Amino acid sequence: MRYHPVKAFNYDFLTPFYDTILNLIGFGQGQREKIVRLLNLKPGEKFLDVGCGTGSLLKVARKLHPDNEMVGIDIDKKILEIAKKKLDSIGITLINTGAENLPFPDNSFDVVVSTLIFHHLPTEIKLKALSEIKRVLKPDGRFLLVDFGKDYRRQKQRRTILKVKSLIIYVKQGSNLVKFQKGI
Repeated sequence: MRYHPVKAFNYDFLTPFYDTILNLIGFGQGQREKIVRLLNLKPGEKFLDVGCGTGSLLKVARKLHPDNEMVGIDIDKKILEIAKKKLDSIGITLINTGAENLPFPDNSFDVVVSTLIFHHLPTEIKLKALSEIKRVLKPDGRFLLVDFGKDYRRQKQRRTILKVKSLIIYVKQGSNLVKFQKGI
């Protein structure tokens, strides 16, 4: 399958404004802190952010968990440049790669998170990415997927970020993948 990654908000010129736009629509610092707390990182656990974008979630994670090893991956080189400027001085590794081809050995991470990228991926790539995430997670590892989804109360697909009414969250607990739906 030929796959062309989607740029931030579908346009390359919006990449430098990604964090500002997320803050304006309510997915800023407070949401990032909630996500990091949901991860329940413990000392010594190795953490991977799949589709780390500008590195804002990793920056929050580092602030709350200064001693954990952290890695971020993203397929977009331009957005990773922004992340590097933010994260170079705080010891976070960034790698330019797609979620469907993680360059890590099996059982490498205790915790994996992915926020706001899966809605951009074609189904085939989503399935490959989930398989890769499962492969790199340790047997008792945890996975949290936070993304936009359907508003099941209205049974309509929301096509713009500003109209999204729910988040679909997947959490890996042991060998089970548990799905939660939350209203925003």
